[in-house]
Amino acid sequence: MTKRENFRKTIEFDKPAYLPHLFDINFDFLREKNPAKESKIIELLDLLGSGGFNYCWCWLDKSETIDGTVHKVDEWGTKWLDAGLGMITTYHPIEAGYEHIGNVNFPDPGDQRRFEFADSILIDRPDRYIVGALWFSLFERLWMLRGMENLLVDPYTDPDAFFDLKERVMQVNMGIIDEWLKRDVDAVYFSDDWGSQCSLLIDPDDWRKLYKEDYERMFKRVRQAGKHVWMHLCGNIISIIPDLIEIGLNVLNPVQPQAMDVNELGRRFGGKVCFNGGMDVQGTMINGTADDIRREFRNLVDVFGSYNGGYIANTSHAIMPETPLDNIIILLETVLEYRNQ
Repeated sequence: MTKRENFRKTIEFDKPAYLPHLFDINFDFLREKNPAKESKIIELLDLLGSGGFNYCWCWLDKSETIDGTVHKVDEWGTKWLDAGLGMITTYHPIEAGYEHIGNVNFPDPGDQRRFEFADSILIDRPDRYIVGALWFSLFERLWMLRGMENLLVDPYTDPDAFFDLKERVMQVNMGIIDEWLKRDVDAVYFSDDWGSQCSLLIDPDDWRKLYKEDYERMFKRVRQAGKHVWMHLCGNIISIIPDLIEIGLNVLNPVQPQAMDVNELGRRFGGKVCFNGGMDVQGTMINGTADDIRREFRNLVDVFGSYNGGYIANTSHAIMPETPLDNIIILLETVLEYRNQ
């Protein structure tokens, strides 16, 4: 069985040969510097076999580094900076009002430059599961253009302008989806962070009225082509998981245990959607003991992966800077022990 086939069988609850994983360790981001421990982590990742999966970005950005800070302008016109702890937005093209819509550069979804990396690996892909990204799919793209507070009130204070902007973003999205499908990727990966630490950012019924049909439209295009739908949704989004499954979601990421009860997720949705993530980067990976880490990982496998598949091992988000390298080693050793049973 190829790694690509194993991912497909995991996602489709079709008896994969082994538990796949998508661990990504950014040593530059971590505060602890220890070459010996870093070498051990690399060795464990090699033993686990980190190949077989490719994530392909699609947005075209321009960036420069000034005094150690990365300044970026994305192709929509939103400005960003990164001083070492991740990108933050600093300019929203139409924050001052919809009369400034001319500040937005609506991208050409058919610009072939955005697919150069994907095309380079699709030439020879028999053992690779490849996902084409549509990151910042809708809600995030809208607030990046309008600013968060404006975007949250726009549907009620200026609905015509809101729905027009949303549809113009959707037209770009549908074009990019079609480009990915032309390339026969295995999945399209969407993202919108809809959850706070304790609940959805808006009333779930408002989400259904304002956004559900748009996600259904995008998901349907992907599923009708026989491909998988992945989606990254941070925070507590449990109130809309049934809706997402209904409209075609296959894989849910990142599964944050301090925002949602993983045991409840397993009881309610295990076998209905494949989970990717779950290892607690906010608590366990920073402060947990070796036993805590082993116990948590095995519980994730039990609650999500007991349906002839259904679980792709991963952390609940990027591993935090203060995480001890020893805890990363323990996690990877635990995954390897499980795989070797």
